[in-house]
Amino acid sequence: MNKFSLKNKTALITGSSRGLGKAIALAFAGAGADVVLVSRSKSALENVKKEIEQKGGRAWIFPFDLSNVDGVGTLFQRIHAETGQVDILVNVAGTIYRTDAVDFPIDQWQRILTLNLTVPFVLSQSFAQACIDGKHPGKIINIASLLSEAARPGIPAYTASKGGIKQLTMALAVEWAKYKINVNAIGPGYFETELTEPLVENKEFTCWVEESTPLGHWGLPDELTGAAVFLASAASDFITGQTIYVDGGWLANL
Repeated sequence: MNKFSLKNKTALITGSSRGLGKAIALAFAGAGADVVLVSRSKSALENVKKEIEQKGGRAWIFPFDLSNVDGVGTLFQRIHAETGQVDILVNVAGTIYRTDAVDFPIDQWQRILTLNLTVPFVLSQSFAQACIDGKHPGKIINIASLLSEAARPGIPAYTASKGGIKQLTMALAVEWAKYKINVNAIGPGYFETELTEPLVENKEFTCWVEESTPLGHWGLPDELTGAAVFLASAASDFITGQTIYVDGGWLANL
C-alpha cells in the first residue's frame, strides 16, 4: 500500500483559489484526493477546478467569504451534504495588515484574528463533529508561520494569530486524539505568493530573505506541498500536535 496516497479521500482546502492553497489543492488531487475548493472568488475557483479536472481529478467549488464567521458552520454542512464525507481539512485562508503596533487599528486587529485564528477553529469544530458523528478518522492541517516562533516589526496581529494557530494545533490534537483526528500545522518560511508580492518586489527585503535562508531563495508554493501530502496521508498517522517548518533552514540560522 502506498501510505502517501490520498485516493478515496476528500479534502477541504480554504484559500484554494491561489498561492499556497491552490498548490496544496493541486497536489492533493495529484495524490488521488477529491478536493473541495473554498475562497471568495468564484471565477478563480472555477479556474482551479478546471485545472484539476483536466488532469483527471474531481473538485467542488464553494465560493464563500470566510470573514462571515456565523455562516462557516452552515458552509461546512453544505459541503458535507454534497460530498458525503470530508476526510481532510486544510486551513490555509489568511490575511495580513502591516503597520506599527502603536498605530495598529483595532478593526484590522479584529479582522486578522477572525480570519487567521477564529475561522480555522470554527471550521475545525464542524469537521471534528462530523468525524465523531460518523465514527471515522480525520486529518486537520493548519497553516502556521515562522512568526509562530519569531517576530518582525509592523505585523503584530498576524504574529499573534500565527502564535495562536500553533497553540490551537496542539490543543486540538490533544483533545481529539481519542477520536483518531490528527491535528498538525505547517509553518511556511518566506514563499512567493500574492500575499507576499510587495515584499518580493522590495529588493532590500528579498536580499535579506536570501541571506537569512540557508537554501538561499524564496520558497515556491510547490516546495510546500510534499509536507502537506505527508500530513494528510496515512504516512503521518502517528504524528499529531506538531508544526513542521518548511522554511529553507531559516529558523535554524543564527
